[in-house]
Amino acid sequence: MKILKLLALSIVANASIYAQDQVKTFDVAPEQPNPGEEITITYDPSQTILKNAKEVSARLYTYDNFKWQIKDINLKANADKKWQTKVKLSDHASLVTFIFTSDTLVDKGGLTTYSWMLPKSQGAYIGWGMLRNKVFENDVPNIVDESAFKNDSVAVMWVNYELQYHPESRKKIFYPALKVAQIVRGGDFSPRIKKELRFILTNELDNQDQYNVTRTLNLLEPTANKAFIDSVQQAILKKYPKGVLARDIEIKKMFMEKDFDKKVKEYNEFEKNFPKEKFLDVVTETESLFSDKLFKAIAYNYIVKNKDYDFAINSVKKVSFYNVLDYSWHLISIPFNRNEDGVEKTSLETLKKYADIIIPEMESREAYVPKEFVQKLSPKEWQAQALNYAAREYFTYAKLQEYFKNYDLERRYLDKVKPFYGYKDASYNEVYTRMLLREGKTLDAKELLAISIRENKSTPEMLASLKTIYLKEGGAAAGFEAYVNSFKSDSNIQEHKTKLIAELINKPIEGFELESSKGGKVKLADHKGKIVVLDFWAMWCGPCKNAMPGMQMAVEKYKQDPNVNFYFVDTQEYIKDFKAQTQAFIKEKNFDFTILYDGKNPKTGKFDEVYDKYAKAFQFSGIPEKMIIDQNGKLRWMSNGYFGSPTELADEISIIIEYLKAEKK
Repeated sequence: MKILKLLALSIVANASIYAQDQVKTFDVAPEQPNPGEEITITYDPSQTILKNAKEVSARLYTYDNFKWQIKDINLKANADKKWQTKVKLSDHASLVTFIFTSDTLVDKGGLTTYSWMLPKSQGAYIGWGMLRNKVFENDVPNIVDESAFKNDSVAVMWVNYELQYHPESRKKIFYPALKVAQIVRGGDFSPRIKKELRFILTNELDNQDQYNVTRTLNLLEPTANKAFIDSVQQAILKKYPKGVLARDIEIKKMFMEKDFDKKVKEYNEFEKNFPKEKFLDVVTETESLFSDKLFKAIAYNYIVKNKDYDFAINSVKKVSFYNVLDYSWHLISIPFNRNEDGVEKTSLETLKKYADIIIPEMESREAYVPKEFVQKLSPKEWQAQALNYAAREYFTYAKLQEYFKNYDLERRYLDKVKPFYGYKDASYNEVYTRMLLREGKTLDAKELLAISIRENKSTPEMLASLKTIYLKEGGAAAGFEAYVNSFKSDSNIQEHKTKLIAELINKPIEGFELESSKGGKVKLADHKGKIVVLDFWAMWCGPCKNAMPGMQMAVEKYKQDPNVNFYFVDTQEYIKDFKAQTQAFIKEKNFDFTILYDGKNPKTGKFDEVYDKYAKAFQFSGIPEKMIIDQNGKLRWMSNGYFGSPTELADEISIIIEYLKAEKK
């Protein structure tokens, strides 16, 4: 009878997926494989979203010893246009699930999934139940569609099957079993939880078991069950004084410690008592919340208090991927960007020294899935995710290499992040254009320039480069503007114009009278009949400065138009000689700007009188903030921030100005 029940369950789990059509979308041979055997899988996408795919790959998710193992699988098409591969199952496989992909398309199997149970192995039933229950979506990989989720009662049923056919699983499944049973049965479930924990404590517990005890205690109402919770925790700490709970307690204690020297001393002791390699099989909530923050607090305190960067740099190989990423952002990219923006000078030699340690380490981490993702992502998925996170840092590194004329390394990292930046980011396109021209690849540079112009992601430097090429090829200077316009997409231009016109407003705006860098004062009231463009910015604001090449393009376009005036309102400055610094910066960059200096705010004493007044009236914050006022003295358009493309910004300003000119007529 027991054998018949097992067979029935196997048929339910393995054959139900074929109820959808007569077409057999997914098949496994042999039909009843054993752990450790080689199986052949066959995927027929003819009735799926991958029916027209020219290439299909897969990910194999194996539930083995109550943990998920994830592999990337290559498939080959056979003569019947079906995709096949052979896979050797792991030695304790109890459940396998496949996902099939092609580019961005993903086929998870819908209601039935592409799953196969090996019911003789521990974990087959609980794995199948958890896989399709919302309660456990954070404990299992994201490998089923919403339609595959079942209600909590079904999960309890599969828990019961697991305990019926594999009673030895009890120690490994007590936490998920209690969690879902408490939801289904309701009421006071604490007696059952306590009874189970008393049994569990009689066993030897590995790291995950110890953590599951803590998670199970969290199912209890803390006040009513305080004595029991305390007793269990004390028992765990006594039996495992250097175990998972003791480690969590120390992490939280160190995180809360205010005395820096004491924190460092405690951390050094912590590393001896709780070596990292002994906890690779468990990720606790406390560790996730506090561990990285704790280490960053120590590293950055060394820098702030002692100007000591060695602790951070020397720890690069032992910290998490995310801390390496954070080091790169704070120790390399931020100072590099501030230097590049003219906000604050820094030693590029020092940045390169740090970058040459941090960036290769960051890149090496792409090959190793962090423990918190081992049961969530395949190696290829992690590599893609890590590259996505690190792309900004690799781009900074490429620009550093350009500065030091390490052109081969620059190219390698520019190509590495090309899928993220290519044609989509004006700054990247500018750097890549310089590289191509330096390599003598003029045709490739022209293609990049043409696409960048079409996508409106180009810079004045790129347009200058294109003009040089154009003139060398015999083009006439008078025809260059038409030549550039020939690359532009009419549909993109119209779409952009429609979007901007929809953003127009019509609000009264209070006037101002501010000191001008060109002498005298400028009154808004004196500009009736004219269009006024205001750009609020500051010397300390990197994005403000990044936007200025685009604003210079707009200024240049309307330079001969007496009815359009641009004013750059320098606001929120806090250094004594900001006027001198402002004028020096504008002169250095060769910008043809009229600077207005914001007045002193009588309420705060800060130099933000007009900015503060407008920010409150029109509910915005931060700079750069651009405002366009029409011929009737009404505020018609506002834009906050800078989105990276000088040509796009110049076009935005031009579109609004031209619309307001036509509107007047």
